[in-house]
Amino acid sequence: MNFLEPAFKRIDDSWIETHDYVDWANELLEGGCDAPSVWELASCCLDAEVDAVLVERLFQSCVTELGLELPHDWYDALRTYSSNICQKMLLGEMLPWDCVEKMLAIADDHQQPYIHWIWIDLARDLHAWSAGTGAVFYNGTLGLDDPEECIRVVAKQFIAACALPLPHQYPLIWRCDICEATSAENNQSEARTCTCSRCGRSNSMKNMRFFEHRHALITKLAMRSIMDVSAATVV
Repeated sequence: MNFLEPAFKRIDDSWIETHDYVDWANELLEGGCDAPSVWELASCCLDAEVDAVLVERLFQSCVTELGLELPHDWYDALRTYSSNICQKMLLGEMLPWDCVEKMLAIADDHQQPYIHWIWIDLARDLHAWSAGTGAVFYNGTLGLDDPEECIRVVAKQFIAACALPLPHQYPLIWRCDICEATSAENNQSEARTCTCSRCGRSNSMKNMRFFEHRHALITKLAMRSIMDVSAATVV
């Protein structure tokens, strides 16, 4: 169990259980970690009744000894944890459809966080394509006849998006290519573009639920981030 899993479950109080910490410590031992605090936490699995207070104290000791940092923002923790699931799938440690199921489970358990609509839309697209139904596909540019490859491509995009400062409520927004105005109005629309109410440019407002529009935005934000870092380095 990667540290990101108990870290996210911890910040999401309703999801963490005492044995999650102990399981994490035991997996660290199996992976070759020999930190004393990890040994002590892992040994709690031998107790008939695990002391939750003791486990909490030992977990904090592990975090300190291993130089780890617990997240403080729920949404940041969610994005990091979800990205890690995608990484596992891309590394071949998880099947593509298992990754989708995990993403949908997270969305269902946490009232469909905005960023997980990427996965909700992908699952709907793949189901509709397989069933021969549906007129609009948010991920239609990917070629839905190869579902597993679609999942991998979306996972890569998801990871890239989670590493960037995204607009609020992304991807359930419209964003103008010209003036960068955003709007969450009519965010269930199947239209690809519309006129921007701020600058008035026709078709400049892009529906971020469509893969190609997300790709364009992520590319732009990534380039801007690189330029900002370069400028800061020069200064």
